[in-house]
Amino acid sequence: MSETIKYFDGVSFNLNDKTMTIENGTNGTFDYRRIKRALVLNEKAKFKGSQPPFTQLLPHGPGIPAILTDPYVYVGVKIVMDDETILCVYTSKEETQTGTDQYIEDRKRAKEIEAFFRKIIHKYQPSEA
Repeated sequence: MSETIKYFDGVSFNLNDKTMTIENGTNGTFDYRRIKRALVLNEKAKFKGSQPPFTQLLPHGPGIPAILTDPYVYVGVKIVMDDETILCVYTSKEETQTGTDQYIEDRKRAKEIEAFFRKIIHKYQPSEA
């Protein structure tokens, strides 16, 4: 069974059914063949859950003025489906600050998920890759 299910922190993929189950983010089961785009982003912590996912972003990188006033974020992967529906997988279990060890670890896990999404996109929507 482990060969047919691929697990990541916050999301698992059933390779037989071609579905993904999101446990941390937009909870539910979705057909992963419909993924159009995926991108690692930082969502401002105070907006998580109060708006559609990843509407309030904090850019990644040094020298960000917003970090001085509102430094807390959740790291995750924004997923755009072929019908333009927005889904998300959060790799942050709790709010974090850019540059911290926790942030670096959350971002690393998000990049692993994003890479897996890119393989899926390349396979099922090659013109979008």
